[in-house]
Amino acid sequence: MTTRMYGRWERPRSAGFFGLTWGASMLGLGLIIAVMLGFMVTRSPLVALGTITIGAAVFTPLVITRGGRTGWELLLVRAQFVMARGRGEHVYRAGRFMTIPGIAKLPGLLADSRLSEYETPGGKRFAMIHVRRSDHYTVVMRVISRGKELVDQSRIDAWVEAYGHFLATQSRGGEVVAVVSVLDNVLETRLKQTREVTRLVRPDAPAYARAVMREAAADTGGVGVRIEARVAITYRAIGRGRIRRDEAEQAREIGQRLQGVLSQLARAGLPATPLQAWEVLGLVRSRYDLAAQRDVEAAGLDITSTQSWDSVGPVAHVNRWDHYIHDGARSITWEMDAAPRGAVMETVLEELLRPRPDVPRKRVAVVYRPHSAAEATSLVDSDFRDAVAAEQTERGIASAAAKIRVANTGASREEQARGAGLTRFGVLITVTDLLEGDLPGIEASVKAMAAASRLSVRRCYGSQDAGFAASLGIGLILPEHASISKRVSA
Repeated sequence: MTTRMYGRWERPRSAGFFGLTWGASMLGLGLIIAVMLGFMVTRSPLVALGTITIGAAVFTPLVITRGGRTGWELLLVRAQFVMARGRGEHVYRAGRFMTIPGIAKLPGLLADSRLSEYETPGGKRFAMIHVRRSDHYTVVMRVISRGKELVDQSRIDAWVEAYGHFLATQSRGGEVVAVVSVLDNVLETRLKQTREVTRLVRPDAPAYARAVMREAAADTGGVGVRIEARVAITYRAIGRGRIRRDEAEQAREIGQRLQGVLSQLARAGLPATPLQAWEVLGLVRSRYDLAAQRDVEAAGLDITSTQSWDSVGPVAHVNRWDHYIHDGARSITWEMDAAPRGAVMETVLEELLRPRPDVPRKRVAVVYRPHSAAEATSLVDSDFRDAVAAEQTERGIASAAAKIRVANTGASREEQARGAGLTRFGVLITVTDLLEGDLPGIEASVKAMAAASRLSVRRCYGSQDAGFAASLGIGLILPEHASISKRVSA
């Protein structure tokens, strides 16, 4: 059987002169014209020299890139972080002795979010997170991943294809902002197994059967790391007028779509169940406060009696330039800088996703941002035209890369015309450990895992708190909150 390969992804880039983007090319041309006009009007070499100096100061940071970002992006990110630190916005304090006692709201971009619970027409209860800043609504689903052991390759290929159809279906209406797939590695407390075994064992069961079940619940084999998988779908406000502003109406619209989503995930080998409000509360609480994990799992449904959405955030946090400190723990988040080069198999992320005892708390979030059908058609045509233009202006090795890009964008046009979706994607990797943990060693492990998965990653410098929150998969889609204009981006 032939093994399927996946690839042909391209980063959109407008073609300009000498390999520059179209915006940078037009800016450079405008600066040249400004220098010529200034000299013609004033006939002063000093004025021309001053104009050239100013133009170079504006143009050079736009041309020089580092880590996929222009010089202007790097300067603006650093300036925004310095100003935020000067205002004290990098430090957060909550708890019993603050201005509002007992309140520990989620910090940063999630501060104005709200959690509520509703029911689908089929009777399934689901939690809905409303991020009011962007007016997005998110539903989180727990997924039981089946793995690939004793599964035929044809079946695996069918699952991958079905997941692609699921993403394409979400893009058709233009209502889905993002689909976030999260694989979370956490320390195994075995409290859930014990509670489940207690529920299953009958008092009149044979003594031997009860002993076997208790041993199974108390089994401490393995690396002591549990895998939790979930999929979150973030919607824009649906409808018009009053419906867009009514949270209950949004829940009704999303609930009607939810059964179809669950069916599509099941066909992709991912049987899913919507998380209820108490489960989302426990998820967020235990990620910000590592010491609370055992208490959260022991409380179960009863967590709603002591916790609310306004109390599951950290009591204290400090957002550093390259790491994030929260409630006695330290986290580092990396973002995908470049997709794997060339074609890959479905196992490309296996090394990154596999649980490891030296990195017990690791979270990998794959963010899919589907384009609507109307956007996809114009984008693939635009990408193809830009690729052809770049091929005609570049020479040598750059020309060979341009030919590959033309082939890839041409294939995307054909696939989109046949009904395929167009999706942007990225990866966030978050590793959390205690303050005294060996984070330098963990960082080396993460980079090795990313390299084995053919991913190029970089730290989320200056935005570690936002990266941590986004990787939770609870509705925070970072590109929707960008503070830097696309005009100065690469």
